[in-house]
Formats: sequence, C-alpha cells, structure tokens
Amino acid sequence: MTGSDGGGRILPAIIVAVGVAAAGYWIGGGAARLRSLPRTVTVKGLVEKEVKADQTIWKLGLRRASADLKDAQAKLSGDREAVQAFLVKQGFKENEIEREPTRTLDKLAREYGQSQGSDPLRYVVTASLVVKTSRVDLVRTALGATDELLKAGVPLDGEAQGGAANPRFIVSKFNDLRPQLLAEATQNGRAMAQQFATDSGSQIGRIRSANQGMIQIFGADGNDESGPYSPTSTLVKKIRVVSTFEFELK
Repeated sequence: MTGSDGGGRILPAIIVAVGVAAAGYWIGGGAARLRSLPRTVTVKGLVEKEVKADQTIWKLGLRRASADLKDAQAKLSGDREAVQAFLVKQGFKENEIEREPTRTLDKLAREYGQSQGSDPLRYVVTASLVVKTSRVDLVRTALGATDELLKAGVPLDGEAQGGAANPRFIVSKFNDLRPQLLAEATQNGRAMAQQFATDSGSQIGRIRSANQGMIQIFGADGNDESGPYSPTSTLVKKIRVVSTFEFELK
C-alpha cells in the first residue's frame, strides 16, 4: 500500500514540474521577443523656401459689341493691332506673343433663346493676345503701363475664366527643386528625432519608413497656389514641404 501511495504522489509532481518548466520557457521567450522589438520615434520634417517665378502667362482679353457684325469685327481688329503694338513697345518679342482666334456671339441666335426681337448690341466678338515669357520682371512693368491702352480707347476685357489668376507667375523648375527640398526636410526630421533621442537617453538609428507628404506653394500674400486655378499669382513664392519619418532608437 505504501508503494502504491508513493507512485500516486510522484506522477502529479512530475506533471507540475513539466508545467512550470514550460511556463518558464514561454515567459522567457516572450521577454526575449519583447527585447528584440525595435523602439521607434515618428517625426515630421518641415522646410520652407522662397523662390522667384521663372515663367509668366499673361492673357490680354478684348471684347467688342455692335448691332453690325462687320463693325464689331473691325473694332476688335483695331484693338488687337493696338495691343500688339503696345506689347512690342514694352519690349516683348514676336515669338512671345500669341494670338487666339476670334469668337463671335449672336445674341439673337436660336440656341440663346432670343430668336425674336432685337438687340442694339446683337453681336459680341472676343479675342485675346497671350504673352508667354520667362522675362517675369518685364511683365510686371508692362502691367503698370496698360493705362496707355485705355487712354487710346482700347478696353481690355477683365473677365476671368475659371477664377484663374492673370497674369500667372509660374515656377516651371519645381521638379528640379524637389530633391533639394526633400533632402532638407529629411535633415530637419532627423534633427527633431535626434533631440527626442537625446532627451530620452537614446541614440537615433536608421530610417524605418518615410512619407514625402504634402508639398504646397503659397504666394507672397499667403494664398495657396498649389491648385491649377489658384485665385492669385504672385512673383515670389513660398514652397512648403512636410514629410513624415520613422526613426529607430537604440
């Protein structure tokens, strides 16, 4: 009977020992896995850079209305020649000036819903001259001299299409600036991560992930010019880049 009781006590003891050993193994393994997980810090790198536009698109719209189509077209033709002469006088070259085709609107045409009756200014003709140049400062100077056209009896059509700025000052070499801006944003992000690491008694490691983030262009007046039809366009721009980086901490 004594031998039988001894065997009964040994088996449970063995089971408990095995269980404790297994639990210890898994606990130890879990601690090892926790120690192997890298610590990281996520920061944003910001850079702002002022640049001057290097291209300009300036549209000078013309509009004439008359009861007689030939009269309206003759007046518009005279206005167009006057504007052409004005631009040449300001110093623009012929290859910098484009003539857009003339458009005619008959306000009594059927599609405009006025097939009957009369209108003293039945015909409306429009046209435009577009200046495309890299001489942005010359455009600014010429803008201030357009009063000469008004004094000569040439009315400029100020109607905006789609809310686009006129003239538009453009940074055409933006893609050339992109690598430099991203590099500076990375440096700024690394500096912020380094400060965090120093404060926490750690050392900064490699970049685990990076997101280019948002690149915006602002005019000197603070308006966002990132969209294709920005409401304003200034000669001097501010380009802002905000990128997100995740750094390892040692």
